[in-house]
Amino acid sequence: MEAFDFGLLENDLIELEHNLRKYGSKPVKDEISLNQLFKDHLASGGSRTRAVLALAAGYSQSLEKAARLSIATSVELLHQASLIHDDVQDEDSIRRGQAAVWTVAGKSSAICLGDDLIGAAFEELAQLPPHHIHHLPRLVTMLSRGISVMAAGQTIDCQWTPESRISFDDYEQIVRHKSGPLLGLPIAMVLAIADGSDEDVLQVLAGASSIGVAYQLADDLSDQAEDFNQRLNGYWVLADNLTDGSDPEVALRERFDWHLENARQRVRTLPPFCIEAFEVLIQALHQKYPTFQVAA
Repeated sequence: MEAFDFGLLENDLIELEHNLRKYGSKPVKDEISLNQLFKDHLASGGSRTRAVLALAAGYSQSLEKAARLSIATSVELLHQASLIHDDVQDEDSIRRGQAAVWTVAGKSSAICLGDDLIGAAFEELAQLPPHHIHHLPRLVTMLSRGISVMAAGQTIDCQWTPESRISFDDYEQIVRHKSGPLLGLPIAMVLAIADGSDEDVLQVLAGASSIGVAYQLADDLSDQAEDFNQRLNGYWVLADNLTDGSDPEVALRERFDWHLENARQRVRTLPPFCIEAFEVLIQALHQKYPTFQVAA
């Protein structure tokens, strides 16, 4: 299987950044505009992983630039909206080393910016070239359902308290809902435009959800001390649920490996670009959390 050649996407990435920065409403009077807040937020950096996957997958399927940029920008806008809303809900004051949007302009303005970007994600899908318009209803439905699933997971997470007692299965389901859709959508949308079946699209989304759980487990192990009695954390959920004296870290690492293998199995019979996209996500995961060994 030929790996993605990300060097071919340099011009796409420049155009992606240009597209992103035009969103967020302009000022009405002399207030800080949502557009300026968004530009400042984007300037803090970020990997643009989801957008890059959409661009690379689209390129591998010979989608023209307008089509792959439409999908990439749409998914990235939704991801950025989720980060801005997360910071408000978690009251995190720092995002990538700089002040979070809500600490600059207040929680209400940050929520408005996130809402603005969610609407913009659908506007970007509407920029698909005319000969792809027949795919638009399917893509809009995928995007809408992704938002709904993500909101459901975030709702449960926000309602968690230190007194909550949940099973590890419940914990994983929450994380699947929160993290899975935005990892799977860029790949699944390209697959949909390539006339992939509904079943194949579901396999991509399910596999990406497992990668999302693996990411969260690695993050939870890293943040176990900080999160204790403060946030929902898989390490402490395991510690509460294990009754045989097992080490929660060992159990967490076993589930991490299981989820990555499950993800690979989900896409093993799908088009090569789906397999390669998953490997890109898994490689990025191991680079971010090098203490986790590569799953078999």
